[in-house]
This record gives sequence, structure tokens and C-alpha cells, in this order.
Amino acid sequence: MKNSLSELNFSKNVFLLFGLLGTVVVGAGEYLLHFSPAGPEGEITMLLNVPLERARAGHFLAICGVPLYFLGYYGILKVFEKSSQLYAKVLFLLGIASFTVGGFWITSRYYAAVVLQKTQGTELYEYFLAQYDHNYQVLVWALRVLVLLLSTFYVLCILNSKTVPNWAAIFNPIVLLILTLSTLAWARPLGIHIAPIAMNTAHFLMFLKLISFSIKNRGVSQTLG
Repeated sequence: MKNSLSELNFSKNVFLLFGLLGTVVVGAGEYLLHFSPAGPEGEITMLLNVPLERARAGHFLAICGVPLYFLGYYGILKVFEKSSQLYAKVLFLLGIASFTVGGFWITSRYYAAVVLQKTQGTELYEYFLAQYDHNYQVLVWALRVLVLLLSTFYVLCILNSKTVPNWAAIFNPIVLLILTLSTLAWARPLGIHIAPIAMNTAHFLMFLKLISFSIKNRGVSQTLG
């Protein structure tokens, strides 16, 4: 029985759509976990202001969506493997590593919210805050380093691609992530909504752009054919 992903009768666009869906599902979950009308006040202290029932719903929603990112990065592999096989494989592996780490981190957020809210004002609060910072929040920095690395290989893949224009390299995850976070400074009414889900916002734009290029190229090929 044919059971490898490469043998499934799916086009790369289907996998890219799975990735796009992942950004929406995880993004919705993370929004429920993190959103505050006042805006994010800190990557850990934001958890002090979220309603716990809402955060619990976001916890399960985000966990359900993480595997869709893996499928999305497989779609990216299929987009670039013909023109940049080595770079595309490294990009795929970095994508898997990134969202494995990100998945571990997102599972900690609801429990951290519960513990920090219930101990706030007690002598245990600072202890639990420090423990979370040293053992879990560090994962988000590891995720950002991985995303910086995968963005480098994403750019290399585009520069070697015959189907994606070079200018599209600017729409790489790390640039889109920084742009999303920067909205807190220059478009705060928007930023308070998208900054708490910045990684998902960045990947939504990236997957959407790749899908649009793929559809456009398919249309050109059919016309020429």
C-alpha cells in the first residue's frame, strides 16, 4: 500500500491550504489564550488578565491546529524541491522543529495562566513566575531563532526558484513577524489583536502568498499547454 506523503494524490496546494488552515486554528486558539483589550503587557504577565475559561478553550483549539503546520511545511517542500532540493529539505526540517518547539510552548500557556492567577499576591507568585520564565518562556526564544534560520533558507529557496519571483523573498516569516509585532507602535488598534498571535499572522501571509503564486503558475502552465 502506498502510504508515504509523496505518494498521496494531493497537489502541493492542498498541503499549503492545510498550513493556511493551521495558522487560522492555532491563531484563533492563541487569541483566546492571549488577547486583552488593553493590549499585551508582557509575554508572561499577559496571562494574568485572560479569563481562564476562555483560555482553556484556546488551549485545546491551538493544540488541535499545530499538526496542520507540519502539513503546510510539507507543501513548501513540494513547492521548492525541484529547484532547490537541499535548501527545501532543510527548510522543511526547520519548519518541523520550529512548530514542535512552538507546540510544546503553547501547551504551557493555559496552565501558566491558572498558576500565576491563583498565586498572584502570594509569596509563591515570584517563584512560579521565575520557573516559567526559565523553563518554558525560553522555548519561544528558541522558536524565534529557528524561524530566523528557516527564513534564511526560505529566501535561498525563492532566489533559486523558477516559479516564485525574487521579490517574494521579502515575505519571509521573520520579516513578517517583526512587521506584525511593530504594529503595536504604529497601528496599535490593529496591533493589540494581531501581535498576540504574531507567528500565526506571519505564516498566514506567507502561506497565502505561496498559494497565490502556485495557482497563478498553474494557470499559466495550463494556458501554455
